[in-house]
Amino acid sequence: FCFRCVFSVLVAETYLKVITGDASAGGKVLQSGPEDNVFLYFVDHGGAGMLSFPGLWYPSSLLEVDLMNALQSMHDKKMYKNLVFFVDACESGSMFENLPADINVFAVTAANATESGWGKYCGSPKVGGTTIHTCLGEEFSCTWLEEADVTDLSTVTLQALYEVVLGGVKMSHPQEFGALAYANTTDADAF
Repeated sequence: FCFRCVFSVLVAETYLKVITGDASAGGKVLQSGPEDNVFLYFVDHGGAGMLSFPGLWYPSSLLEVDLMNALQSMHDKKMYKNLVFFVDACESGSMFENLPADINVFAVTAANATESGWGKYCGSPKVGGTTIHTCLGEEFSCTWLEEADVTDLSTVTLQALYEVVLGGVKMSHPQEFGALAYANTTDADAF
């Protein structure tokens, strides 16, 4: 019996069930329809063709092929009008290289398929008198979240927001995939 193998599959499997509306996930799941805009945001570790989930004892990995199958399933079940997916993880660009252009998904990643994403606000802050040697955020996420805080999102397109991120991230190369024409016509406030 491989406890680690079973646990690893369960976390990624549950995430896929949640985003595809599968009630067997055991909790709340996405219950959207054909007129809904859906925004998914993932922040954690990644590697070539995979995203990692934290685990109590063992981490869990979501493979690119499984994510593509889930997005196709969501499209086939008409779970969204448009879907925007922001992923902040190392090598996150590898997750969307096979994203079909015709399923109305616009994906933005913190890094290309072969490089790391990087921390921001790094140093040696103290918590309770103990130095924790950490970063307080990720460069990609902090850049777009800080921009979203000071921008009227109803006046800027998703493409314009991506370009701000592209110019603000210095340690990696954010990427965009999928419904690029959609990103030029839709205000970021729709999400």
